Amino acid sequence: MGSVNLADIRAELEQELTWRSDEMRLLHNQLEFMEEEADRARYRKSLMVMLYSHFEGFCVTAFQIYLDAINSQKIKRKKLNTHLLASSMYDEFRAYDDPKRKPRHYRELFRRKPEEDTNLIHLAKRIDFLENIDQFLDEEAMISENVVHAENNLNSTVLRKLLYSVGLPYDSLRAYDGNVEELVNRRNQIAHGHHKRGVSEATYHKIEHSIFHLLDEIIKLIYTSLHERKYLRSSS
Repeated sequence: MGSVNLADIRAELEQELTWRSDEMRLLHNQLEFMEEEADRARYRKSLMVMLYSHFEGFCVTAFQIYLDAINSQKIKRKKLNTHLLASSMYDEFRAYDDPKRKPRHYRELFRRKPEEDTNLIHLAKRIDFLENIDQFLDEEAMISENVVHAENNLNSTVLRKLLYSVGLPYDSLRAYDGNVEELVNRRNQIAHGHHKRGVSEATYHKIEHSIFHLLDEIIKLIYTSLHERKYLRSSS
């Protein structure tokens, strides 16, 4: 089992957050060239949409950096905590879920074209899985990027799903649920033609501040997990 350079991972995460923060600041500075508050308010609608884009983009990238750091260590599955163990078997579980898959046990039982017996197929799949479980657990973990999926909207529930899928404390960011929901709702409403008058400075500043604070908390979660090796079974 290898190791990761924590300083490099932290720097990569910080850089990912910094360039996004710098871009939002650059865009926000354009407000200084607008004389009318009505124009500034309408412009903040664009800022709100861009803020959501950076929020989603950072979350997906940060969790992928986390999984890449774990994958790079070439850890055997049996040493991972149960969340990451399950996620590392994404492809295997999908194969077993395939309704067309009929394990060897099932085919050999009939010695001809198998009958369609749903209950027996399920049983045969379970037997096949249990017979191969030692091999699965002894393989090096390679957690697929498919685990990190923002769905259609990265709302607070989807964020909690992502944390759960990558084995991080899924309830640790609940304090930000309201801020995330407000950002997602406003972004969707703007896309659907609402908020035609725009967004006030106070509202935008409150949401932007809370979202970037949330992203900083995600960095801390990832760093702590890597530093304390919480991704391993012995630490779970």
